[in-house]
Amino acid sequence: MTETIVKAAADKKNHHSIRKWSGVLWLLIEVNLIGGTIFGFAALFKILPQYGIYADKNSCLNTTDIQNRQVICQEHQTRHYQNALTLGIILFEIPSVIIGPLIDRFGCRSVKIVAIIFHLIGWLALALVAPGRDALLYVHTAFSSLAGIMVLLTAYTSSNYFSKSKAFVSALFAGACTSATIWYSIFQTLIDAHTVTLKELSFIWMSFSVLMLISSFIFLDWTFPVLNLPYHSDTKMENKTGSLTVTVDDNESERIKWYTRILKRQGVWHYLTSPLYLLVVLFLSILLLPGIFLAVTWYPWVYYIMQQDTLLANKYTFIFNLSTISAIIICPLNGFLLGFKADKNKKQKLFNISLMQTISWIINVLACIVCMFPKKSMIIPALVINCIARATIVSGSQAVVATFFPSEYIGTLTGVMWMFVGVIATLQYGLVQLTNDISLSWRAWLIILSLVLLMSCHLIQLWWKYARQLKKQSITVIPNEIVVKF
Repeated sequence: MTETIVKAAADKKNHHSIRKWSGVLWLLIEVNLIGGTIFGFAALFKILPQYGIYADKNSCLNTTDIQNRQVICQEHQTRHYQNALTLGIILFEIPSVIIGPLIDRFGCRSVKIVAIIFHLIGWLALALVAPGRDALLYVHTAFSSLAGIMVLLTAYTSSNYFSKSKAFVSALFAGACTSATIWYSIFQTLIDAHTVTLKELSFIWMSFSVLMLISSFIFLDWTFPVLNLPYHSDTKMENKTGSLTVTVDDNESERIKWYTRILKRQGVWHYLTSPLYLLVVLFLSILLLPGIFLAVTWYPWVYYIMQQDTLLANKYTFIFNLSTISAIIICPLNGFLLGFKADKNKKQKLFNISLMQTISWIINVLACIVCMFPKKSMIIPALVINCIARATIVSGSQAVVATFFPSEYIGTLTGVMWMFVGVIATLQYGLVQLTNDISLSWRAWLIILSLVLLMSCHLIQLWWKYARQLKKQSITVIPNEIVVKF
């Protein structure tokens, strides 16, 4: 009888494991198709004029310079496209500070259902965009970005269903999101080849809402007592490795005012104000600047190096966009290294984190130095280093939050982290003015390099914590050995 019960429990656990990993695979596809596409939107800048989007000549006919009128009108169009892209990037990152707590409060499924609505609105707007309905371009970037960040954050939070593989799963999602920028470049290629139209592609992407709806009810859960998953968050690793957990009485927490919780650092505020969390957020925000800034300035940088050869500049820009697909391999590798024997003890976890964050920092320092020199020999190194740098820092920092902090607050902690990334990323818009003359663009890269060097303080913090843990463990081992001998 006992053997039968044990066998049934093992079969049930195995069934849940298959369902969990099937969910990871499904959500990976979703994140890649929807999660971070907005960062590749610039690939449509050459496609949208073909459809007459913001091609109204009245806005640029007031110029007296007839010879440059066409150039001025093109700049007017591009400015609108850039503004739409900027709006999308802002709405991809800043609202995460609200979306994260909503996930913790109502569950991933509830937020995912809202994301489906935003996804339909965003891609329907792109399908209907036309001369006279140009403003729908802003609707597309706004709502598709909101849907994207919701899909990404719910996927990150679903890593709570795993214990030992949490860092690896989080890194998988980070890689899928980073490589999602490839899709607009594929749009550009297909449209240029007259294989498909922008409207048809938009309707295809709208149909992916069916995938989102299915995954919401099969692989994600919510806080309502109906249609729940048969499994819940796995906190075994948190308990085993001594994560930064604090026990608070729920009844007492409800009676305390919100501002008192902040002052006393109770609940989620204990982790939001943790020195480790604050520096991880700052570290991610600063070290993402080189990658974000290079994406914005890549085309003029390459165009200058190739001596105004448009064909070669377009070729390298297309390769730059396609190179993001390498994140699918790099991010999981980083996640594996972060989770390597991390379930054994806190010392191993700290060592993995310290090592990977140090590698991320070194790579980003090299990226800044390489981009200071606009030479042909620097294009390939900049391309390769950028691929490794962005994937490493995103997967590393996300894995730190996923493994070092309690799963019940993972949505809020991730949301706040990406909100600060968005705020600090706006610094690059001011630095772009320093790249009008590419030969002097080293000034902007020097500023970014200074910020990256400043973040070595986070590395000092991590290695100091590792040294303390190493010393603490050696002290506790010695008495145990004495007891065994005598």
